[in-house]
Amino acid sequence: MLQKSNFFLKPSDLPNTVGLCWGIVNNKLELIKLSESLYKLIKKPIVTILKQPLLNSFSALKIDHIDFNQRQTHHVINFVDDKGHALQATLIPIEESDETWCITVIEIELDKAWLTELHPDYHQAIQSSDDWLNQIEEVINASGDVVFTTAIKQGLSLTQSKVGYVHIFDEKNNQITKTAWNDDVEDYFTISKQQTYQADSGIWTETIKTRKAVIHNDLTELIENKTQEDGFFAFKNHLCIPIHYRKKIVGIIGVGNRDKPYTQVDAKSLSIFATILWHSVELPRTMKAVSRQSNIIKMQKEKMTSILVQLIGAISEALELKDAYTAGHQKSVAQLSYLIGEKMGLTPGVLEGLKLGSLIHDIGKLAIPSEILSKPSRLSDAEFGLIKQHPEQGALIVDEVEFPWPIKQMILQHHERLDGSGYPKGLKADDIILEAKIIAVADVADSILSHRPYRPSLGMEVLTQELLKGRGKVFDEVIVDTCLEILAVEDFKEEQYVSGLPLAPVVFLEEFHTLEHAESMIKKAKMDVAVVLSEKERTPIGVIDSNVLAFWHSPFLDTAAERAVDRSLLNKRVHQVMVHKMNMIIDHTILHDAKLMMEKTNASYLIVHNDKQQVVGMLTWRILAAALLNR
Repeated sequence: MLQKSNFFLKPSDLPNTVGLCWGIVNNKLELIKLSESLYKLIKKPIVTILKQPLLNSFSALKIDHIDFNQRQTHHVINFVDDKGHALQATLIPIEESDETWCITVIEIELDKAWLTELHPDYHQAIQSSDDWLNQIEEVINASGDVVFTTAIKQGLSLTQSKVGYVHIFDEKNNQITKTAWNDDVEDYFTISKQQTYQADSGIWTETIKTRKAVIHNDLTELIENKTQEDGFFAFKNHLCIPIHYRKKIVGIIGVGNRDKPYTQVDAKSLSIFATILWHSVELPRTMKAVSRQSNIIKMQKEKMTSILVQLIGAISEALELKDAYTAGHQKSVAQLSYLIGEKMGLTPGVLEGLKLGSLIHDIGKLAIPSEILSKPSRLSDAEFGLIKQHPEQGALIVDEVEFPWPIKQMILQHHERLDGSGYPKGLKADDIILEAKIIAVADVADSILSHRPYRPSLGMEVLTQELLKGRGKVFDEVIVDTCLEILAVEDFKEEQYVSGLPLAPVVFLEEFHTLEHAESMIKKAKMDVAVVLSEKERTPIGVIDSNVLAFWHSPFLDTAAERAVDRSLLNKRVHQVMVHKMNMIIDHTILHDAKLMMEKTNASYLIVHNDKQQVVGMLTWRILAAALLNR
């Protein structure tokens, strides 16, 4: 015989954590008993719930169609509560009584089919937000007020509401600083255009306080005995959303007076919309700020680049002052390097770096003794060994400078060769940067085409032979071809030399000539300078010019004593009164170098000599200026 088993739970068996929402309703539809969970769901004072009509607890609960005299069945009602939650209430008659019903309430998902009868088509609502996104460019380009007006219109369309607003919130001061309403708001409320509101007063207070969306489908109690000036508006129903930006509330957006209650789906949709809205408001500001910052950075970069260019130019000039014989060499190399790079299609940024690197490619020569740099004859092996150190010395000089171009590598590598025969590292092919390869060819070209202390320019024919001999072996073949193509049409080194100028003649004096003889010969020849030659080598050993004559010449006052002094002075030998330090220049010096030397020495003339140390004439500022102007 089977024992009788009790499979059913007793009320005492139910865990406290289950949280069943249930209550007892009498025949007057008053809630006479309720569970703690139901009390928490209703969220109203107990005195307004207990022994009060059920509609006090759930104003949206529609029970008019239920015949409570029919107790043979239960009734299921779907509705949205005042806070926008979708609920399902089940009313079941209690068999032990003819006057009471049991009500249970559960929260249900918003995607149930029945919801389409309670609120608008949410798929269409979300699609309308997509349509708003398509207008984002227009919103971004609009002024602030137009942005808010557009936002309100779109918010109303999204939620199918009739009234809406956007408030700007100052979280630091807890104030609403600006407000905007839709155009049709006057059909419902009288809104002052200058009206502002306190953040801790109004139908939006809970939203600001909790930083969450708040739904009021029944505002009766909230706005009772309160004024519109304090922010309490007689909405039929109301949805308010906080606008978050960078973890702060920057505003609120609210809509109201919809024919059907608001739900959490409306809250989510409007929250997404509010986020998009504020980013579209902030984006132009951010872009403007970024643009301003970008312009500042650009200006600073241009300023720094300008400073670097000036610094490099100053360094180049300093090197030219130290090494007068190679004055202008770096500028010529920079000019040719730039033309080669330009013809090869290098970008403007790379070309700028190439030009600057070329301008100081020989900066390491600052560490080389001046007597070696200016030696007017070929260098010994030891001296050339010192010269070969200048790439590394140059790299050390700029080592701490952060250039936006590989300047250090250009300086260090401009004497490297493709086959590894160069110096100082013996780099090969791809180990050498392109800029250094270009400078290497331009450097050789300028060296061959320029004069040197020990020889004049070797000419274009020698250069062509040298570059073609090294093409593809020691020099990059594309760079060689480009260089020769440029030089064929550019006349890159058509320099004019001092020897080609109409030099002024000079008077030659012997060591035994007296000052009186010198003065007489200078006046007779109508010249200003006389060169004193040595008796044996016949090379210049000093000069007598108008300054020397003025220094030794007395006023010749008509007294016996002064006449005796004058005769004594005029009988002095020229080697006793001449200026031993002479400003001399070789005849195959280019005009640019001659100008630099005259500026450096502050001389009014230069004595010009040839390779055999024979004086061939005198270069004056007037002759040089005329030649430079006619170039």
